[in-house]
Amino acid sequence: MVATPGLKNMPWWTIAFATAAVAALMVPGATELFIYDRPALARGELWRLFTAHLVHYSGAHLLNNLLVLVSAAWLVERRYRSDWLCIVALSGTAIGIGVFVFEPGVARYAGASGVSFGLLTYVALRGLTENPRWRVVCVTLLVMIFLKLMAENLFGWQLVDWRQEAGFVTVTISHAIGAGIGALIWLSVVVRSSHGSRFEPASLTNR
Repeated sequence: MVATPGLKNMPWWTIAFATAAVAALMVPGATELFIYDRPALARGELWRLFTAHLVHYSGAHLLNNLLVLVSAAWLVERRYRSDWLCIVALSGTAIGIGVFVFEPGVARYAGASGVSFGLLTYVALRGLTENPRWRVVCVTLLVMIFLKLMAENLFGWQLVDWRQEAGFVTVTISHAIGAGIGALIWLSVVVRSSHGSRFEPASLTNR
């Protein structure tokens, strides 16, 4: 049985990630099992380094993260499908390790915003070699990512909304690490293409 083109082109990885995030919020006990928990990590529960990105503190937190994550993940999977898993796995794990090493005061961490930064940075950098209209979008996106990171890391800026009500703050290093991983994976693509692998920028309609 051969899958139809429509089903084959569906962003299955993105759908699976979003579904897992919803399930982590809805299934009793899932949050405590998967959240980044520093004492639990110290006991060897290393899966939490990655699974924390599936966990959210509330429906508003989940919706806020998924609006960005699904858009970014869909773009990467639709245009550069073979790179999706690498970006999500590496950025998710690197963020978990980074928070553990550089933020010893953070006992609990959850949310997919750092992974979203990795996906957005990657797709924006790849778009710099594509058609002019998409290139303008990608340059704008890179400027926005840079300004957001600078505002968070230099001035401690964060949105004043439901986060205050939830009683938690943004772990800004997660966004910086996510963006850094996205940039490193893009750089690896550039290096491979310069050593003989043919590099063909995607169009807006074709992978």
